[in-house]
Amino acid sequence: MYLVHASLCGPPGAHLPDTVAESTLALALPHERVEHVVAHPHARPHPVLGVFLLADGLTQAEERTAELCRRAIRTCAGLGEWRLVKAEVPLLDRHALLPAPGVD
Repeated sequence: MYLVHASLCGPPGAHLPDTVAESTLALALPHERVEHVVAHPHARPHPVLGVFLLADGLTQAEERTAELCRRAIRTCAGLGEWRLVKAEVPLLDRHALLPAPGVD
């Protein structure tokens, strides 16, 4: 399973609709294998949709997420003037995932 962050940019002063995660999930096609969508409306520099999906690889996951978000922008109320900035798997520092020395 992949988590892809889709950064969205709206017009000045715009806020993501409260139902954007649910609406986006409802637009997912079966072959896209989307499991869950979560909205982070206060993320900076742009609001983010976190899309959890099954895919055969990183590129496929990012491409499916980008297409889903473009579909949401075309379809969902309140997103007509928004645009997709990027859709990519967030990079994690593996050292940040390891326990601190001496911590069990």
